[in-house]
Amino acid sequence: MGIDKQIILLMVGLLIGFIGIVVRLYFKSFFAIMLEGILFIVSLTYIFTQMELLDVPFAISLIVYGWATFTSVFTANKNHAQYTKKIKRELPHCEVRIKKSLNRLLIDLFFTMLLFGLSMVYFIFNPNPVVSLVLLFGLFSLLMEMIKRIINFASLRVYYEEDSNMLYVLTSFEGKRYPLEDAVDIELQSNVDILRLFPLFTMFNNNMDFTTKMGKTVKISFPGEKIYLTMPTDQLRRIEQIHINKNEQINKGSVLSEKEVLPFYHRKNLKRLLGKGYFAITVKGVGAYATLLVILTILKVPVWMMTVGIILFWIINLAISDRILKAALDVEEVTDEAVLKIARKVFQRANLPNITLYQTEATEYNGFAAGANIGRSIITLTTETLKLPLEAIEGILAHEAIHVKKRDILIGQFMRFVSIAIVIGIIFLVKFLFPNQTIFLFIIIWVLMMIFPVVYSLFTQWMEVRADHLGATLLDGGNEQMAKSLQQLAKKQDEAIEKSGQFNMMNTEDSSAKETVSSVERDKWYFRLLEFQFQSHPPMYWRIHSLRTTSCSWNVQKLKKWWRERMRESIPDKILK
Repeated sequence: MGIDKQIILLMVGLLIGFIGIVVRLYFKSFFAIMLEGILFIVSLTYIFTQMELLDVPFAISLIVYGWATFTSVFTANKNHAQYTKKIKRELPHCEVRIKKSLNRLLIDLFFTMLLFGLSMVYFIFNPNPVVSLVLLFGLFSLLMEMIKRIINFASLRVYYEEDSNMLYVLTSFEGKRYPLEDAVDIELQSNVDILRLFPLFTMFNNNMDFTTKMGKTVKISFPGEKIYLTMPTDQLRRIEQIHINKNEQINKGSVLSEKEVLPFYHRKNLKRLLGKGYFAITVKGVGAYATLLVILTILKVPVWMMTVGIILFWIINLAISDRILKAALDVEEVTDEAVLKIARKVFQRANLPNITLYQTEATEYNGFAAGANIGRSIITLTTETLKLPLEAIEGILAHEAIHVKKRDILIGQFMRFVSIAIVIGIIFLVKFLFPNQTIFLFIIIWVLMMIFPVVYSLFTQWMEVRADHLGATLLDGGNEQMAKSLQQLAKKQDEAIEKSGQFNMMNTEDSSAKETVSSVERDKWYFRLLEFQFQSHPPMYWRIHSLRTTSCSWNVQKLKKWWRERMRESIPDKILK
């Protein structure tokens, strides 16, 4: 399938999504779903009747991806326009006169086009269909996000109602209402931190970038969300006074400090910029691999040498993965002596004396290990995780320590690489042995596409369950302490997500009427099926239950128990009865 057909199919998916969004604005969602379904059926009919059978899986994935990406980036709500008009009508005197500079937008466009160009070069040199498909997915997502950024930049309006201490942020796609009394922290920055806000330069994307010019920026941290705004001086003084009043009430320092942020092109930011850029093209996309393939293609290198080159490049990336992650997350070493004390105890028990503990600013409650070599591995906790009780932090550290001890980072990457190689090898083998059996090859491709995520999930979940139970052996409180650690982390994350959802103006009126299922509660069977069979972690409710109903150890019996319950929990309860 040529690149022109791939682009057309992506555009078909985009068009279906666009039509669905427009219909939702004027009619009930039922009609939009029906219309999208009809358009999908028409598209599938064309694909099966007019295209070669082997191209069908790729064609379907292109249409679905185009639709899913467009509808996730450009959400629609018929009440959005009404809310926006209401705010503009009732609070015209409260509008913050923010200044907009095209230079701010051009910086985002520059980085986008730079990364876009690295991948586009590959298409000029007769690309491999599979590689070009993966590249196209990444480029399409990047393009949609950039279009949304441009529209949000142009349509951004900010209102501050002093009586209710409420901040309203309105764009063409979003309406946010932030009670400043809920702000966890307010920080003034000397400039816009491009290297933190540009989406491809960071692993976490919970930063709401509403900056419209370079210069002083206020960062306001809420539960589950951080917003960045460039506001006039008089409005900044109001924000500062709010910060002073709040901190005086809780006996904290009242001065709103200003953090120095250097321009991204400053010489002191060079190492950070290079690290962020490398992360963007190797982790967030496949531009680096595509560029390597282009160079090898131009040099007319044999296929076997190309394969060796790609494998060596992958090994290098794996070897420096800890450095890449440190650059992407802007990590800092943890300095809290109480946290360091329990970290040293856990690492000593795990016989990991050279582990460095870092923290990264994020609204998620999470912790993770990085590095393929035990001697150079790092463990990083988010700033929100560090707010948990010390006993919970100790449990999370023990879990991550086992990942390092068992080299799970290396094993996970190796298993992904081997799995992909096996899938490709099976396809070529079937094509070689049965050159004229197109239907048989078509079935094989579909089966492999379904099996691959299930098999990979099997390996990653095994490592997660093992880390829970072996990590518990490093704790004074054993299984119960690990269970409480996971429970506290999950509940805090649920609360942050719920609070973040309440900031959306479209959710505030009926959010209380909606029942939400906690991640520590057992959900419906089809959600359990998806989590157990396709995701990297087992459901949190099961992990906690497993710890509380078994002994503090890890053995073959626990492995068998996990396997049985993994299958059992994926089946409807009615069938089991």
